[in-house]
Amino acid sequence: MKKTLFVIDAYNLIYRMFYAIPEMTTRSGLCVNAVFGVAKFLKWLAAENPDASLIVTTDVGASFRSEIYTQYKWTRERMPDNLRSQIDGVFALFAAAGIETLSREWYEADDIIGSIAHQHENNEYQIVIVSSDKDLCQFVRDGHVHIFDAMKQKFLKEKDVIEKFGVPYQQVCDYLAIVGDASDNIPGIAGFGPKKAVDLLSKYGTLQWIYDHLDELTPKMQEVLISQKENAFLSQQLASIVTDLDVSSLPETPFAPGVSYPAYIALLGQYEFRSLIPQSLQAIKKETKKVDTHTIDTIRQLDELQSQIEISTINQVIISTDLYGKICIGYHNEIYTIDSTVVDCIWFITYLLNSDIELVGYELKADIKRLYGIQKPLQNWVPEGQGRLF
Repeated sequence: MKKTLFVIDAYNLIYRMFYAIPEMTTRSGLCVNAVFGVAKFLKWLAAENPDASLIVTTDVGASFRSEIYTQYKWTRERMPDNLRSQIDGVFALFAAAGIETLSREWYEADDIIGSIAHQHENNEYQIVIVSSDKDLCQFVRDGHVHIFDAMKQKFLKEKDVIEKFGVPYQQVCDYLAIVGDASDNIPGIAGFGPKKAVDLLSKYGTLQWIYDHLDELTPKMQEVLISQKENAFLSQQLASIVTDLDVSSLPETPFAPGVSYPAYIALLGQYEFRSLIPQSLQAIKKETKKVDTHTIDTIRQLDELQSQIEISTINQVIISTDLYGKICIGYHNEIYTIDSTVVDCIWFITYLLNSDIELVGYELKADIKRLYGIQKPLQNWVPEGQGRLF
């Protein structure tokens, strides 16, 4: 049985996810919808194909096609800023999952994909191209190479190529040479649409054979084809995909474990993709103990609290006061509130200030000053030597 190798056209996938998923941001305002879409797709792909291998292909700068035709891809709009800011994040996901990324100077991702498909179609691999680029349909071979639409989750086979173009996979390149490709700004033959392309290719098979039999066509078609010959063969050259790049080394191990690597999970957490993190790998929430609150409104209750503190091994009391004489004591996972205008707490305050109990508070200096004010209401000062208090 053949091993499955998925080959992702990185930018094709990124763009499709960006436009398919509504804008979403992290709490810090970072736009992450494309990153989320790719991560969600990788999770799905790993679950559905746990034994498959995966490799990512990408463009690097301009390609040789821009040298052949300076207007190649000129009609494409500039990448939106809120997508550009996500590119590094997507490739960080691939790296964290241990997924190899292939690129070649002066060549496009399509050329790497074409080379993989052409060189490995008859060996132990079943190649699945993840892309919506119609150029790549020329490599579809049932049982060997298929195209997978990540958005529709649909595999394209040879019959789908015929349904899409009206011609079999062998004629896709010449078909595009005739009709052109607006997305790549490939000119094609002016005035020749899909119907004429299908009719001519059905009869003559190739672009070259069409030109070799011009005398069999109507004078008007001859005139157009002759005037557009340069554009036709230029378009054929632009639509032709390189198949001889060195792609001999391909991943053999399954990629699925990579989406559970600690580095990958950490990135999902960084981008706040909680729904994509397996439940077993999510941080376990610490259970917070319930804190009981008590109101002390009698001397007896206050004496009992002081006795608890005196005999306990816990040598720390959290304290907070307000301007109206209320004292809040945090001790041993319990909170006690004392209203000094209701309960005489001078002896309790004296004990806290003169014992070895460590007092802790957010504004401790102000709290100590207020305690002294309650203890000695006629003296608005704080004694020196309270260095142990902080």
